[in-house]
Amino acid sequence: MSRRTKTVSRYRSQAGIVYDILNTIAEEGPTSPTRIMYGARLPYDRLKNMLEHLEEQGLVKKIVEEDRVFYDLTPKGRDVLEELRRVRRLLRSIGIRF
Repeated sequence: MSRRTKTVSRYRSQAGIVYDILNTIAEEGPTSPTRIMYGARLPYDRLKNMLEHLEEQGLVKKIVEEDRVFYDLTPKGRDVLEELRRVRRLLRSIGIRF
């Protein structure tokens, strides 16, 4: 008999990706795209698109100092992160991955 192993999907929802980006910024304070990329575990091209989207939605703000770029949370971004944390806890309590 052959034995099958259960494969666990490693894909994250878009909400999970947004959570990881916002959470990384919240933990680090104003931070570089490189640091966010590692914290959110995203390739740079995807991160760049997500940061642009989050900036358009008013969740993050881009800070340019001389030749360096940083991102920080806006008050709206902090509110959204808190809601995502609440939803994440709720889903985990019923056994659903976020």
